[in-house]
Amino acid sequence: MKPLRVAFDARDLTASAQRGMVRYIVGLARHLPASGVRVTLFHRAREPLNAAHLAGLGCEVVGLRDLSGLAWEQGAVPLALARGGFDLYHAPAERGVPFAAPCPVVLTIHSATSHSYRDLIQRGKLPGPVSRYLGYDPARANRIWAAYTRLQLRRANHFFTVSEFAREELVRLMRLPPSRVTVTPLALPEAFTHQRDDAAGRQVYGRLGLRPPYLLYVGGFEPHKNVPGLFPVLNAVRRVRPDLQLVIVGTGSAPSELIANAAALGLVAGRDVVFLSDLRDDLVHVYDGAAAFISMSWRESFGVPFLEAMSRGLGVVASGWGATGEVVGEAGELVDPRDPEAAATALLRVLAEPTRYSQVGRAQVAKFTWERTAAQTATVYLSLVGRGTP
Repeated sequence: MKPLRVAFDARDLTASAQRGMVRYIVGLARHLPASGVRVTLFHRAREPLNAAHLAGLGCEVVGLRDLSGLAWEQGAVPLALARGGFDLYHAPAERGVPFAAPCPVVLTIHSATSHSYRDLIQRGKLPGPVSRYLGYDPARANRIWAAYTRLQLRRANHFFTVSEFAREELVRLMRLPPSRVTVTPLALPEAFTHQRDDAAGRQVYGRLGLRPPYLLYVGGFEPHKNVPGLFPVLNAVRRVRPDLQLVIVGTGSAPSELIANAAALGLVAGRDVVFLSDLRDDLVHVYDGAAAFISMSWRESFGVPFLEAMSRGLGVVASGWGATGEVVGEAGELVDPRDPEAAATALLRVLAEPTRYSQVGRAQVAKFTWERTAAQTATVYLSLVGRGTP
């Protein structure tokens, strides 16, 4: 059987850091060829992709010229799909569905974020308004953009999402047809499969001002990540373990108000709390220097940092509201993210039994592989182009 030719919207690969959507695109592009899929990455010609993300992929990369982002999605992409004779188009990052595509289109929705926070508020689990968690008010969003988004949902032939939790929300809150939503979990970035290198780690710790062992958070600085919620947890833990500092790894510079939040609780930046941004090669070593992983994010639709932490032997403490239980299993402790004292108690349990959490965590990580996710994805592709059964 000849390879299935699939084009991807790869615009997210312009980013410097490798966050969730970048890892998703890279993971699929690397492993889909083993399932008989030939991947081509489309991007805007004026915005070259980050070469670091493309290393070792071996797939075709095509820059398409355009007048605007909208013209790229709705003009340049359909034309390139027709001229190239592609079998299918995959929009992997919440947006980018071309209405006039001459082939089936699949859309990956990683999270029903705004709908989810509105639901949490309506159920009394969080105080309003929604803008407190999103950084903007969805009720005041551009109506034209909202209509454009609805049209994309109507045009997509199938949807992927990353967890059963996310699928349930997409069906319940966004009214997507259950038969057209498939769960294909994320998996571990390749760098985290490498052996621990203590000598290299010591150099990294010295350069970054870290004092192993420490508590670690890796993720975004966005409001819904609830990074300020980490500080009271740290203070509670330090009543028993005053030696521990907290290392926070985000994307972009740490907001000044976040540093002020820490200072208001008596935590000194650079001593008690270390803020790091946009780590790449150093990130694995930063995990290796940690004693445990902590996240007070209100809810996650997956949480790749949980996999990263478990792969390096760390126990995890995180919110029990989202998909964390699916990802972490018995390798961590799930807590109410509104309760820093409960989170601190859970962290102390994790710190007291590092071997148990390490063993269970590494077994849990093995359940998530890009090979399996790529094969599941390819099965859906084939059904949409008439080469297999759904």
